[in-house]
Amino acid sequence: MDPQLMPRNSEEERIAALEKLGILDSQTSDYFDGVTRLAMEVFGMPGAYISLIDRDRQWLKASAGFCTPGDSRETSFCNYTIRGADVLVIEDTLQDERFRNNPAVTGPDRIRFYAGAPLLTSAGYAVGALCVIAQQAQPFSAAQRRQLQGLAALVIAHIELRRAVGHVDAVTGMPNKFQLDEDLDAQGAVAEGEPRVLLYVDMPDAAKAFEIASVLGITVYDDLIRGVARRLAALFRGKGSVYHITDARFAVLSHDADTAGFIAFAHSLEAALQEPLMELNVPLNLASFGGIVPFKLCPSASMDAPRKASAAVNQALLAQQRWRSYDSQSDQGQQRAFRLLNSVQHSIDNHAFHLLYQPKHDAHDGACQSAEALLRWQHPELGFVSPAEFIPLVEKTALIGPLTAWVIRTAIAQTAAWHRAGHCIKIAINLSAYNFEEPDICDRLRGACDEFGLDPRYVEVECTEGIWMESPGILDTLNTIRAMGMSLALDDFGTGYSNFAYLQKIPATVIKVDQSLIRNVHTNQRDQRIVRSLIALARELGYDVVAEGVETAQSLELIRSWGCQIAQGYHFAKPLPPDAFIAHTRACNVT
Repeated sequence: MDPQLMPRNSEEERIAALEKLGILDSQTSDYFDGVTRLAMEVFGMPGAYISLIDRDRQWLKASAGFCTPGDSRETSFCNYTIRGADVLVIEDTLQDERFRNNPAVTGPDRIRFYAGAPLLTSAGYAVGALCVIAQQAQPFSAAQRRQLQGLAALVIAHIELRRAVGHVDAVTGMPNKFQLDEDLDAQGAVAEGEPRVLLYVDMPDAAKAFEIASVLGITVYDDLIRGVARRLAALFRGKGSVYHITDARFAVLSHDADTAGFIAFAHSLEAALQEPLMELNVPLNLASFGGIVPFKLCPSASMDAPRKASAAVNQALLAQQRWRSYDSQSDQGQQRAFRLLNSVQHSIDNHAFHLLYQPKHDAHDGACQSAEALLRWQHPELGFVSPAEFIPLVEKTALIGPLTAWVIRTAIAQTAAWHRAGHCIKIAINLSAYNFEEPDICDRLRGACDEFGLDPRYVEVECTEGIWMESPGILDTLNTIRAMGMSLALDDFGTGYSNFAYLQKIPATVIKVDQSLIRNVHTNQRDQRIVRSLIALARELGYDVVAEGVETAQSLELIRSWGCQIAQGYHFAKPLPPDAFIAHTRACNVT
């Protein structure tokens, strides 16, 4: 026997080789089922199976015919097979002292014959066996031994090839998302309509994963993920197949149709999931969040179930819950959000966005010489989409850059056109925190003014006040905007950070009191005290004050008496298209 093909002696190395194959507790497949049926036919045996010998158990990858070998490694015939490189043949188990008292021999199975060829990896580790069994004693020739050994070589070659072509995660050795898709398709083809449960488990969550990798390094982080993989595999052993989907996300596919029992079992793991991991020789607690999706096997299960599981685990993360069952309504919201985001660039290119202009009035004489540009979206398929829905979505992505660029050019182009027509309107443009981090934002503002011939002093940049503005880079951008001659307004003041101390650092010229404080100021004494104080302090510090959301004459009279200079809201007009806005200013400015 070639010494390179002799099984390795180290049990720990053998177990590690088995785990790296990523086949333990995986779903069966047509290939392995076909091999066992072929073995039965070739050798004329009533039973055949492929076993994998784990640390403390025998696990069957596939079986055919008469086959009930059990899961105990201690009483397994294959536990002896993996000790050598040759085929182990027991022609009569009753005549072999190792097996004559074995439960598989003395019990109802009455196994009298066994032949097993070890599954030898390319590195020489025996991880399991391809076996044939019968209930009658019989001989097994040298030629038959070679045939069985040849079939075993095909089995292990398929297992290793499967790992090589991308069905196993390189870090954990677990089946990956491609194997999950394959298993779902295979089960859907043979057991269509049967219920199953798919879990997605994030452990740790993305934020914690990033923190661990940044502080401890990627090597330690990978060790930690391998520890999580081992824990999940141990917890769900016998209940479901575990897959490593991405980074710190795992999936578990239930083994049978008892969906209620499987879900209850998942919930029962609360304490076990909270136990600290000792991968770093230091107890480390990792929060886990899981999404639960009951579904029925079908040909499209690999498309639908993982997507729903991803939605469910995201819902669990948002709600900070250990487990969250799939909710179709929340999922529909996420799908709509995804659809909207995917439509932004197309809508920019095809003029689905447009601007309306909210008139801003002198609080004392009612004159209108300025406006706030407000973005609106008429989606080609979904119709009108509220800015309260799409702006928070877009602000979380890089799409805010091109969308804001469109707003800047459109608003400045329109304002310049008004100026050429004799209407000296000042335009306010909203920018998000992301925009101030763009290195070319000042160049784009200046470039649009140069392109359309608008004096920058007729542009006001609005931004939501907050602590984010105190970073050196942001302060440089704000000061550059002011140096260009543009004014700077702090929007929604009074509801967020609202710290007057940091205003000493910000080169703002205008404070806009949030509409939530103004809307009911004529009836709410608490709002009156807050607004009066905000206006007084802002004026004392030299800021112009704009009140948003002025809807009644009583509110206008109050803020005017407290010293507010500019007001906007439905008391004057709703946001208007360009022509209607100019008509409105003409009507308001008649003396």
